[in-house]
Amino acid sequence: MLGVLLIHLVSLPFLYFTIIDIYKNNVEEQFVGHVRELTGLLSDFIDAKKSIDSENEVVLLMESALLGGEVLYIELADEYGNRLFPDAGLTLNTVGFSEDRYIGQHDDDIYFISLPVNIQLGAVTYTRFKLGFDEAVVNDRLSLVKQRSLLILGVYFICIIFLLSYLTIVIMRPLKALGVWSKSVAAGECNTNVALSTRISEVRNLSDDLESMRLTLVDQTERMQYKAMHDELTGLPNRSLNNDRINHAISRASRKRSCFAVLLLDLNRFKDINDTLGHSVGDQTLKVVAERLDLGIRDSDTIARIGGDEFCAIIEGVERVVAEKLAMKLAGLLEPSFQVNGHTLQVGTSIGIAIYPENGETPELLIQHADVAMYEAKYQGLKVISYHEDMDKNRVEDLQLTTDIREGIKSGQFYAVFQPKVDISTGRVCGCEMLARWDHPRLGLISPDKFIPIMERENMIAEMTLTVFDKHLPQLKQLLDAHPGFKVSINVSPLNLLDTSLLDNLEVSMQVSGFKTSGLIIEVTENAIMSNPLRSARVLQKFSEAGIGVSVDDFGTGYSSLAYLQKFPINELKIDKSFIIGLNKSAQNYPIVNATITMAHDLGMSVIAEGVEEMEVIDLLVEMKCYHIQGRFFSKPLSFEKLEDWIKSFNITEYR
Repeated sequence: MLGVLLIHLVSLPFLYFTIIDIYKNNVEEQFVGHVRELTGLLSDFIDAKKSIDSENEVVLLMESALLGGEVLYIELADEYGNRLFPDAGLTLNTVGFSEDRYIGQHDDDIYFISLPVNIQLGAVTYTRFKLGFDEAVVNDRLSLVKQRSLLILGVYFICIIFLLSYLTIVIMRPLKALGVWSKSVAAGECNTNVALSTRISEVRNLSDDLESMRLTLVDQTERMQYKAMHDELTGLPNRSLNNDRINHAISRASRKRSCFAVLLLDLNRFKDINDTLGHSVGDQTLKVVAERLDLGIRDSDTIARIGGDEFCAIIEGVERVVAEKLAMKLAGLLEPSFQVNGHTLQVGTSIGIAIYPENGETPELLIQHADVAMYEAKYQGLKVISYHEDMDKNRVEDLQLTTDIREGIKSGQFYAVFQPKVDISTGRVCGCEMLARWDHPRLGLISPDKFIPIMERENMIAEMTLTVFDKHLPQLKQLLDAHPGFKVSINVSPLNLLDTSLLDNLEVSMQVSGFKTSGLIIEVTENAIMSNPLRSARVLQKFSEAGIGVSVDDFGTGYSSLAYLQKFPINELKIDKSFIIGLNKSAQNYPIVNATITMAHDLGMSVIAEGVEEMEVIDLLVEMKCYHIQGRFFSKPLSFEKLEDWIKSFNITEYR
């Protein structure tokens, strides 16, 4: 609007002067043409009277021209300056003659013009005819045109101002309203409809477009809020929304003086599925789990995914007993197998329970205590455990030990002891098992039963195994060089069967030290192999191809059969000590051990009995053709120095 006004302010003066200039030129052209025409007529008329010998008649003619009012000045002049003109009372001949080229040249309001003539009056010959015409008429007309032009342009300018003012009101009012609305949208307020009533179609279209934009923003905002509060994979509430739901549950329970349960679920064997079959299968597994869990709760309750394979259920209006029953129901829903991409899979869960307000009055405490209970359930191999205060003490100890373990690995606090293995048939020591020990600087010796589960949970077991193995590797090489056929066994955690990094690191260490791979045996438990048979077979095959022997430890405690184990590259079978201890006193274990030894030999596996403590048991094992013995009957675990001395002084006849 201001631009239009400025344009008019610049263009109207230009238009005014252009109109005046054009009109003035036109009027001047007409006036000059008329003057020249009239001057020519008068000169011709006077010239026609030149035969008249009386000057009076010529003067009368000139006076007649003056009487018309248009001519103000008239005279005849000869070449000597003599003039003939009417009586001074009738003319302005007293004014000095100065010929004009255009109107208003000399500011005397008279337009002077002269023509050459040849008029003989008596003895005088007049050669110049001079006239002066009144310019006032032209100036009056020009002044009138100026006044009217100013009036017209002034009225036009006023109309433009009124029109612009009207358009400003009509256009700017809705635009200002749209501006206010835009600021409110920018501030995050998108709930106000944009509906302007205006006759300007462009503004109305703009209003409609902005309303469409608002609806799009509202839709996008809702979708973003949904994505911000829900897990993208499963569609379940995420950790943020779960905490918000717990806060609401706390508010309701506080008003009603009631209680509710927070259940924390962690899937078992999910990492095996993810690592073995890939993340796409793992994602599909999580979807199946989410669907099953969602079916197991009420509409008023919440099931959320708060981590990789961690879920949280909020069950309102229940106490501990009911919460435990519902937790068992959820655990049962996850147990049936399911199909994903042609694979038959099965997952379990460990569930920890925390009750409001007994176990905490804030979301953080409830989640923390449910987490403690869940890890306790996982540690004990149970499906469901409710939180109690004693768990915190164990949890704090575990957290402290976790920190101490990391430091202990770095500072060399872990070392190995070695328990000999004896071959009864040759009477020689055939090998030893390397067992990890931890000499804590403050707590002293800590049992492996205490630190091994923590290491497995924190995924530090492989690092510790490699550290201890590297520490004793030069000594072990000397032992193997001194005793051909001697073999060293190390225990491998189930976690190490999920990848080949342990094998790669072991090979590097043995290559650097010169330790032959044929002198090493890895011992894996039966349950570790069967937790993921396909993956275990691939990893064990790599160990076997590297020349490293494979031994199944604790055989008989799981649910596999020898017929199934023959599918794996297994060289040795270690019968669990629970079958060996008291073998001479328990007749029910004899046929089991005998059958195991026979079948293992038929499958080409050697057999070793662990936990042997009595000579009578050795005699029975020899009868069953089991000649490899490990146990305290011969020796307890020894330091490397004592092991060397023991091997040098060993004489099997002394034990008979």
